[in-house]
Amino acid sequence: MQFAAKLISYTFHPIFMPAIGFVLVMGMGVEFVPFMSQEIKSKILFYLVLPFTVYFPISYLILLRLSKNVSSFNLAIRKERIPLFIGTLIFYVAAYVFARSLVFVLPTIYYSMMIGGILSVFLATIITLKWKISVHAMGISGVLGMLFATGEHISSSFYMLPENPIFWPVISFIFLSGAICSSRLILKAHTPGQIYAGLIVGFFCLYLPVKFLIVL
Repeated sequence: MQFAAKLISYTFHPIFMPAIGFVLVMGMGVEFVPFMSQEIKSKILFYLVLPFTVYFPISYLILLRLSKNVSSFNLAIRKERIPLFIGTLIFYVAAYVFARSLVFVLPTIYYSMMIGGILSVFLATIITLKWKISVHAMGISGVLGMLFATGEHISSSFYMLPENPIFWPVISFIFLSGAICSSRLILKAHTPGQIYAGLIVGFFCLYLPVKFLIVL
């Protein structure tokens, strides 16, 4: 049981959630306007999303570990999470600034998702100053919030709910969120309250910006 819980926690680490969210939206072709070719989508993924949301944060975590600023990659100690969160927040803001400076305009929903990611990491940082919220729960529920909001935008185009391309990903991620949150409880990494708080905060951090297509 412990091994399975660790495998789930590492496989679905919150660092990977923004990239997963972008891949889901890009793959479903629900980015509204402007239309993006597959070539442009691939460039956005490999030159913008993956570097700033996955490669840089992971590299920074490794640097923190090598410099002994954190005692383990698990970041079980609340205070040790703060430097990584601050660094990740800087990477997310840099990604948004870079995206807004491109010569071509991205679909509004992409910008809104980035705003949601920035808000999520910012709140995680502020909360972690005093309390250990579950960022695993925040990450997976953030993807769910993004999916719910996206599904609402395109719901009028489908007669039956299962026809909506967001339907099955939502079902899948609901079950996945249960597995991830259960793994964190099994590993005694969080209390139920910290899990519930992470689910709520993460969901609305992505749901609201995508629902109202907020862009700065």
